[in-house]
Amino acid sequence: MKTELRVDKNALETAAQRLEGIPNGMNTALMRSFNRALLEGRTAATRAVAKQYTLRAKDVRPSFRMMRASHSDVSASLVSRGTRLPLETFAHRPRTDTTGNKRKEIRVGVRRGALKPLGQAFVHRGQILQRLGSTRLPVQKKFGPAIPSMLEDDQVADVVVETLSKSVDKRLEHETIRLLNNS
Repeated sequence: MKTELRVDKNALETAAQRLEGIPNGMNTALMRSFNRALLEGRTAATRAVAKQYTLRAKDVRPSFRMMRASHSDVSASLVSRGTRLPLETFAHRPRTDTTGNKRKEIRVGVRRGALKPLGQAFVHRGQILQRLGSTRLPVQKKFGPAIPSMLEDDQVADVVVETLSKSVDKRLEHETIRLLNNS
């Protein structure tokens, strides 16, 4: 998902006029507001994914990389990278081994809601596996979606973009006032 953030033009013009007398003031205000917005955007994305899917926030947060703004380069980006997650990362029942005489049907819930049966899968040593044929081997580990694809969900993406834009506008005003008070 690649989304460009639009900053309110009036807020930019106002900040530029107010910081006209301060050397490098506009770059400093933009840099600080973008960097703070990155943190708020990462938090919002983590919470939105954890709300829609049965993942914990601690499983989502490491997928994000923030490229912060600097005085020389005022652009900033929030990128999520990662591969498909093992199904045992999501909500599933039973959590204990289902091999041998203890066979029970595996139910998995990737999205919030009811757990759905997974068919011929089984849990062995904490991993969800499925046989590829009628023989004992080979088995295949089962995977769910990757975090970047979860972020492409419309509900999640809307929350993140809205949080980022509100945060940049709010922080730009705050940083402008802060620079004016310190000069």
